[in-house]
Amino acid sequence: MNLISIPFNMPFLEILAKRWIHEAQNQPDMIRQGMILVPNQRTVKALIDTFLRITEGKPILLPRIMSIGAIDESALILKGDHAFALPPAVDPILRTSVLTKLIMKMDQSLEHKEQAGEIWKLACSLAELMDEAEWADCSLKDALPKAVEGEYAQHWQNILQFLSIITEIWPQWLLDNQVMNPIARKAALLRIQAKHWQEHGASASIWAIGFIDARPAVVALLSSIMNLPNGKLIVTGVQEDLPEEVWNNLALTHPYAEMAKMFIALGVKRSDLQYWQEDTLLVPNERVEAFQQTLLPAELLDQWLIGQHSITLPNCYLSEPTDQQQEAVSIALMIRDALEQPDKRVALVTPDRNLAMRVALELGRWGIVADDSAGEPLYKTPAAILLSLVVRACIEKFTPVSLLALLKHPFVCCGYSQKTCREYTRLLEINILRQFAATGLETIGHATRQRIAELQLTHPEHLGEQSLQFISHAYEVLNLIHLLEKFMAPLIECDYKRPLDQWAIALVEVVESLTSNSEQAGEDLLWTAEEGNALAEHLRNLIAEAQILTEITLQEFEGILNASYTGMIVHTRRVLRGRKDKELHPRVYIWGLIEARLQVVDMVILGGLSEGVWPPTIDSGPWISRPMRSKIGIPLPDAEVGRSAYDFMLICCSVPEIVLSVPLQRDNAPVVPSRWITRLKAWLKGRQSFIAEHPALGWAKLLDQPKGVAQPISAPKPTPPLKWRPKTISITDVEYWLKDPYEIYAKRILKLRKIVGLEEDRSASIFGNVVHEGLKKAYQQIGWDEQIVKDSMIQALDERRDIIPSMREWWRSRVLKIADWVYEEEQARRNEKNFGRVYSEISGSYDFSEEAGISFTLRGIADRIDFNYDGTIEIFDYKTGQAPSITSVKNGSAPQLPLEAAMIYRGAFGQNLAGKIITQLYYWKLKGGLDNDEQVKIVKKSSEVTMENEVYFLSQHYWDALIRLIKQYNDPQQPYLSRPRPYLFEKSASGGIPRFGDYTHLARVLEWSSMAGDD
Repeated sequence: MNLISIPFNMPFLEILAKRWIHEAQNQPDMIRQGMILVPNQRTVKALIDTFLRITEGKPILLPRIMSIGAIDESALILKGDHAFALPPAVDPILRTSVLTKLIMKMDQSLEHKEQAGEIWKLACSLAELMDEAEWADCSLKDALPKAVEGEYAQHWQNILQFLSIITEIWPQWLLDNQVMNPIARKAALLRIQAKHWQEHGASASIWAIGFIDARPAVVALLSSIMNLPNGKLIVTGVQEDLPEEVWNNLALTHPYAEMAKMFIALGVKRSDLQYWQEDTLLVPNERVEAFQQTLLPAELLDQWLIGQHSITLPNCYLSEPTDQQQEAVSIALMIRDALEQPDKRVALVTPDRNLAMRVALELGRWGIVADDSAGEPLYKTPAAILLSLVVRACIEKFTPVSLLALLKHPFVCCGYSQKTCREYTRLLEINILRQFAATGLETIGHATRQRIAELQLTHPEHLGEQSLQFISHAYEVLNLIHLLEKFMAPLIECDYKRPLDQWAIALVEVVESLTSNSEQAGEDLLWTAEEGNALAEHLRNLIAEAQILTEITLQEFEGILNASYTGMIVHTRRVLRGRKDKELHPRVYIWGLIEARLQVVDMVILGGLSEGVWPPTIDSGPWISRPMRSKIGIPLPDAEVGRSAYDFMLICCSVPEIVLSVPLQRDNAPVVPSRWITRLKAWLKGRQSFIAEHPALGWAKLLDQPKGVAQPISAPKPTPPLKWRPKTISITDVEYWLKDPYEIYAKRILKLRKIVGLEEDRSASIFGNVVHEGLKKAYQQIGWDEQIVKDSMIQALDERRDIIPSMREWWRSRVLKIADWVYEEEQARRNEKNFGRVYSEISGSYDFSEEAGISFTLRGIADRIDFNYDGTIEIFDYKTGQAPSITSVKNGSAPQLPLEAAMIYRGAFGQNLAGKIITQLYYWKLKGGLDNDEQVKIVKKSSEVTMENEVYFLSQHYWDALIRLIKQYNDPQQPYLSRPRPYLFEKSASGGIPRFGDYTHLARVLEWSSMAGDD
């Protein structure tokens, strides 16, 4: 019996390579003869490296080293015509496409565009169920009816009817098209190879190494190898002290469960094992015994009470970071520390791809580029992301967010150089997309032309640097929009429904156009390197094999495209992206569980040891339950936990130094530590022992910690020179000057402008502009009736191009309601026989040179000034949002209307209004909502009309205060303080600091102010 075992704590691959060379009698011609079969491709590379290390790099012809997952006819050593009589395997994309079509036909209610991607995923799950059944040698057609007999609920009968897709329809489709399921074909090839060896034997050595696989086809192949004269099955780390009865009935979650099933299927016992050993021990026997004891099956846990002597686990550490980020930082520090020792090799092993990515990024602090051999999902590669961005932009009709996400992709250049395209995109973003709520390329182009026209009418001295730069490249920005329309045409100028392959062809055409320029063709950028080749192959398969999916919308195509990436991993040099001048570190590795099996390095960090990650969450799938799986002979998903447990124990018992990393939180929620860690802690606690804590957590806390204790800061006190200080101010900015001079400093002196959020809700300001413009149009009309007011308001609404259709229809009713209220209010005023002339949206300015002795100008626009027949004046201000209270106007915190009155007295809005009596100040609250619109009078109207009334004294009070401000800030020593008069602020509804202005965060108010508390 050629069944060999190598202990966990001995160098498995090194012993194998030495034995192979020894049995070949060190003759090069004998070494190359034969074949070594391994579980995965990573082991192939590791074994080749081991041979080279043993032979000290001397030229040598190695035996065939082959992964079982890569077996096909070209890899087999068969003879005879029967070996190649199998039908070809059906293409996976074609299989999923056909199953998707069958699902849609089975249930027409599923045929909705939102569910297209989900239907594709259902098809994938049906394919996975068939694959599982074929590995298990289970006929679903025969087994499923027996599995859903009377004891199951009616809905299982409905599922059985649905599963006729794969029990009846799909098998007939395979026969009609003379193809096989991929797994069925692979299992058949393994059986053909096994039969060939059984019938014809093999003179050369055939070794199968590192297998723990009880699938029938694999067992048949391994059995045939063991029966060869020079065939061997070599496993690692078999536990001898488990009773035979326990060994043969291990729970599926136990590390040795799959190995025990394999031994039973092979008809061998542990007593049949031969042992290959060396004097070299990578790990002390005490550690191997500790982990084997820790993971004993439940029925043997009483052995924990035997020999409870204290134990130490040298070079075994525990790390318990608070969250995923601290875990990544601490692991990166462990790796960095390990590299201080010459020739020390270190690896992170984790099934958590997010953790692997975080660690790779953290290692960049020290310029360490780690080889992440587990690869990355295909959908996360740059070209695949670009495909998704293009489709999403088309579906969303080029909203600012979707358009900028597309234009800022590093591959997109629209015919320009990439740098030039980024510059024009930035100008478009700042000047159009963040200022104008535009959606759609046509609307964005209209907004751009409108903005260009406005800026061209403005004197260059009054334009900021950003506007000047935009004007200088205005037509290039317009051309960028034009090119986008041209390049996107294959997707946006097409029929509503098309076959999937036509959508895919159009998408490829679009992305190649978007990424091409005079220096490089788009296809040379998109379809190169590992990820580009993999994506191109995937798209070719979609185009060639998914033609069966016809009459689908672009949104359905998006769902199917995104779903088609599921499970697709590409081995890329992601860590080298953008780092052409750096190379992978030769002593740092990041492995998944499969890649780590049988590998040997000096130190391994096991990351993400929490329930749901390692071991993984088990799921029986959407189609059959756990009892049904057991009944029809398909393995339960618990076996995956057992395989993870074996990988965990294998690493812990074969690597000289290990660190067990257990995060306490994941995605801001507490996690349950891995069951193996809980067991290990309990076992050690019973022996008054513990795992040493790795110091990396302490290093992580110090890594970004500033020196010393936190120091409070004082409020800012900027004192710019007089030549920089503003010599003009608007009426609305006076309120900022009174309440928060720092706002004036940031806005007018530093010339900082708030960058408007993309797709930020600007409905309040847009609605206010519509109402102001509508009333202005109404008062400019000759004559006055209700229809004129309504038409003016609707015209102002329709002229805005930056309102989404649903909002426009809602606002239409609001502005009509405002028009009704305004008409009734105006009619009442006109019936008083005192109605005179209306000045609407009138501009004015006043120079303080005489009054203040300083050249300073106040300017503003009054919403409305009424010059009545009796020579008196009334001032109106329209508010579609929150209007100031009467108290705030009178106590000095809302200066707008009183300052307008003061300017009118002094002729700032025209000499015909100068010196006239102002009798009233009004706020018109115009919301057009559920609440009625309202007119608010600021002062009580006196029966006696005199100049020195309440409006005059109120306006004079503000005027005097403004003159004091002008003189005060003409002193170069006067700072622009942040919120020097907190009593002018009205408390917010929550009682906290009021939100006022766009520069509060720059003044760091929350760090020095006590305004958040009680006054």
